[in-house]
Amino acid sequence: ISEKPVNDKRVKGVGFIRIRALFWLLFLASGFYGAYMLIPPYAGFYMLRTEVEEEARTAHMYTDAALANRITTKAAVWSVNLGPDNLVIERGVDQIRITADYTVDLNFFNRYHRELDYHIDVRQPLKERGRILQ
Repeated sequence: ISEKPVNDKRVKGVGFIRIRALFWLLFLASGFYGAYMLIPPYAGFYMLRTEVEEEARTAHMYTDAALANRITTKAAVWSVNLGPDNLVIERGVDQIRITADYTVDLNFFNRYHRELDYHIDVRQPLKERGRILQ
């Protein structure tokens, strides 16, 4: 009875990961982590900008204080730290301008810090003044 020779190449690599596969796993993991850290602030910015544009379209129905309260409430829904001091509402005769500036601090691995500055500037014509809601 003769035994088959064992393929050294197959037995030698059993249980070990190749360096190339390890590199790609680390690369993909760091890409997913970066996306996990960067996408929520950008998504919050774009959603808040859309909300501010909608509020500017209906600004003829609200006072400036009520408008600021509505915008800061919607900012909290999108996890944006926007206070009344970061929000400026300028109402003209036929136009309204709403600006908001805020900063998001990103913390990568509790070691690297990055600040993202966001600026929203919306100008909309005011519709005919109707009944102002509080």
